[in-house]
Amino acid sequence: MNMKLRLKPTILPYSVGEEVVLQNCGKYARIPERDGAMWELTQALDGTRTAAEVVSFVYSKHPNVERSHIASIVDDFIKHRMVEVPEEELSTSLSEELRTRFSRNFDFFGSLAEFGDNKYSFQERIRAARICVLGCGGLGTHILYELAAVGAKHLTILDFDKIELSNLNRQILYKESDIGSVKVETAKRRLLEFNSELDIATHHRRLDSTESVSEVVKGHDIVICIADKPANYIGDWLNAACVANNVPFISGGLDIRRAVFFSVQPGISGCEACWFTAARSKSEVARRVLNMNKTEDLNYERPAPAFVPLVAVTAGIMVSEAIKYITRCQAPELTNKLKQFSFDDLSVDVAETWVRNPNCGVCGGVTH
Repeated sequence: MNMKLRLKPTILPYSVGEEVVLQNCGKYARIPERDGAMWELTQALDGTRTAAEVVSFVYSKHPNVERSHIASIVDDFIKHRMVEVPEEELSTSLSEELRTRFSRNFDFFGSLAEFGDNKYSFQERIRAARICVLGCGGLGTHILYELAAVGAKHLTILDFDKIELSNLNRQILYKESDIGSVKVETAKRRLLEFNSELDIATHHRRLDSTESVSEVVKGHDIVICIADKPANYIGDWLNAACVANNVPFISGGLDIRRAVFFSVQPGISGCEACWFTAARSKSEVARRVLNMNKTEDLNYERPAPAFVPLVAVTAGIMVSEAIKYITRCQAPELTNKLKQFSFDDLSVDVAETWVRNPNCGVCGGVTH
């Protein structure tokens, strides 16, 4: 391995008595000291030496410490993702302006990367991804703003509505002078003011079938759906369309004082139909309620509460899941489960789980 090693800048080393302590993301790694050799090792990881050169350098300073022991500690640094390749040895298609704009992202992704990974590549994947957002209301505007801020370039946005005064308690892309304007066009204008390089396609239309959803989502890398109308059908249409087009999707929303979110990776995870089948089999109450929602098209008599702190938390979690899909920095976290954030005690936990049903009428025959 001829690449040079640098201790990741997100790791803080401390010389504490008889050990070296490495602080990383709120956790501590402890290395027993050997006459100052281990501290010397952390200082030698400055990006100017390969692994073999680090070992030789430390051994030359501390010949009383076994070379094999020094080498094993260097291997542990690599194994536990504590070192990276210096920036000057990495190639990237990102311009200097983009590297400056998204500079705070690089060490975040670098903290997750294996040694030898190019931390710029995570940002390049975000920039190249084609992302579809269904719904430009409270969640949609937060999600769109966060996607633009994290570096997404190619966005498709859909909504059929116009801006109302009651939207302004949570829909952050709009202001009082926008009341009466079309949401998708106003959202596009605001996003372009934030980042003029964005490539945004808009759909001012109402979704009314699986086919209409399919027309919009096909060809995208990920779909984030926070459209909530019609309440008892949009989920079925979204699920069927995304599974048919092999497009992963993330969905969620607000339920009075809690927020919920889940994702589906067609051909790998269970889909929304798998979830509802599991829910019906586990609970007679759930079976009756879910069936009545469809047969009687039940919903709240007035718009459900929408409190902006819950909106912000939900948007952040859903965008985080999207980034996992797009960059592959970590595996998706929200598949085969419904997670919830509770306003009451500020907890995040799993509300429901399911598995992929091989006999599912929607995803049963789908392969990744």
